[in-house]
Amino acid sequence: MVSFELLVELVIRWMHIFGAIMLVGSTIFMRTVYVPSKELSNFEPKPEFAEWHRKAWARMVMLSSGQLLISGLVSFVLIMKTYTIKDAFPGNIYQMAFGIKFLLALVVFFLAAALSGRSGLAQKLRQREKFWLTVNMALAITVVLIAGLMRSAKREEKSARLIPQPTANAANLLSETSTFDAR
Repeated sequence: MVSFELLVELVIRWMHIFGAIMLVGSTIFMRTVYVPSKELSNFEPKPEFAEWHRKAWARMVMLSSGQLLISGLVSFVLIMKTYTIKDAFPGNIYQMAFGIKFLLALVVFFLAAALSGRSGLAQKLRQREKFWLTVNMALAITVVLIAGLMRSAKREEKSARLIPQPTANAANLLSETSTFDAR
């Protein structure tokens, strides 16, 4: 039977993977398909379509960013609580890699939210949409590469480590005195 801990770990992992697929995939799509198709066809979508498209992407960005934040932080805490990360590379930089990944991911979340948003900043960023999507795509791919590096770190379950237990044998049982004997 599958343990509850394994089930939680799997659900969190799937949540993280699906969030990454949605956010990174939509950013790559926007940069490599949507924007070039507008440029090649000199197509400027009707305001209604552009607004529908922006709202749809904004929902995807919000959902995937939330999934990634929640599942990423929970996963990191569970890993640090459950496993000992080995010192060999990349284990010796695991926490630093997480910190860099987390900060870059926050920038990716911000840029995706800003590009799909409706604020003045969003409109300003969309004036150079191709540039900012390229930056966001490069950062998102970097985050995925760091995740792969972190995943390759050797780890050992903390409960699996041998904890030395005192051994009892006839010689040390007979030689030990009880605290009651000292009175």
